[in-house]
Amino acid sequence: MKKRLLFVDDEFSVIMGLQRMLHSMRNEWEMFFVNSGVEALAILADNPIDVVVSDMRMPEMDGAELLEKVMKLYPSTVRIVLSGYSDEQMILRSVKTAHQFIPKPCDVNILKQTINRTCLLREKLSDGNLLDVVTSIKDLPSLPSLYQSLVTEMESPDPSLKKIAEIIGQDLTMTARVLQLVNSSFFGLASKVTHPKQAVALLGINTLKALVLNMHFFSAFHSHPSANFSADHLWKHSLMVGNGARLIIHLESPDPKLEEKAMIAGILHDIGKLPLLELPGHYDRLKDLSHHQKCSSIEAEYQLLGTSHAEVGAYLLGLWGLPDSMLEPVLFHHRPSGLKEKTFSVLTAVHVANALLPIEHSPTYTPDMTGIDIAYLSNINMLSKLLDWQELFYQMIVRDYNEKKNIAGR
Repeated sequence: MKKRLLFVDDEFSVIMGLQRMLHSMRNEWEMFFVNSGVEALAILADNPIDVVVSDMRMPEMDGAELLEKVMKLYPSTVRIVLSGYSDEQMILRSVKTAHQFIPKPCDVNILKQTINRTCLLREKLSDGNLLDVVTSIKDLPSLPSLYQSLVTEMESPDPSLKKIAEIIGQDLTMTARVLQLVNSSFFGLASKVTHPKQAVALLGINTLKALVLNMHFFSAFHSHPSANFSADHLWKHSLMVGNGARLIIHLESPDPKLEEKAMIAGILHDIGKLPLLELPGHYDRLKDLSHHQKCSSIEAEYQLLGTSHAEVGAYLLGLWGLPDSMLEPVLFHHRPSGLKEKTFSVLTAVHVANALLPIEHSPTYTPDMTGIDIAYLSNINMLSKLLDWQELFYQMIVRDYNEKKNIAGR
């Protein structure tokens, strides 16, 4: 089935240019071209549109207002901003409603790649309600302690970019969001950014202040959404998997950049669990099914949703324009054989760290092998490394446990 796309720009020449540049896609896309937000809403009312690509500076109804309406009325529609470099304030207005940003004049290949990649990822979420939930996400919550630390640093007389980067780097949602912004085509970077420290440096203190203090780009958990979901456990596990994946890469590869990628991929691997909080009672049903069927939570997710938090997380990060190198460890961290790769990679490190590492530090660490994809490790000739990695994790856990014990005893 053809994907349906809607392009909105008040400049006639831009619309004509888009029609001309995208003429070759007419067999794959059904396209609508209009000159105002009012016309766009009329098209949306009569047609199920998959992707809206809108200019920002338009009379009567600007792009930020249009995308806000699209998000509320048509939550499963992907929202992309097409804007000039001079529209930074307009971009900031739309950070909660736009998934990605593309500059004008537009590189048609970037536009095609962005749309095709997003549509391909959407196909992994067959449940219409779940697709609505994930695509309409405005805020993903952070740990209250980290959020408050960030706000406090931002409000200090002389905020430190280094401290800000350290805080953001400990939080999976803040990390994903800053990477979303800097990896948008609006920044015109030659290569993708995969580390929050670099992202923070590129955004700069003034933009970050506007995002945090004025736009409330980040938010904190204000309540416990489910007795069967622990934000603390999710964050602890995510950080532990990030550190564990980094240690595996350090042991097996001489590339320090690969270590950074493994760390961030490990931190982000379970981000798909957060949008699922928007499904009332999901984690209660998940626990009940897992208990009664005596199956893992990932197996229970596939039974309940036809998909899992891995696909949800990959779709969300892809929707936000993060690079494929970060999506693959998220998408396949439970089932790496699905990627059909034959070499050791960041995915290997994230998969093993996720499967073997517990939530809490303990001197009585005993690895659970049930989550390991033995066939995958055999295919990439790394099965013999499992004992080395277990020992690595044991040393890390005992060291961290003893450090925390010493600090508590002071």
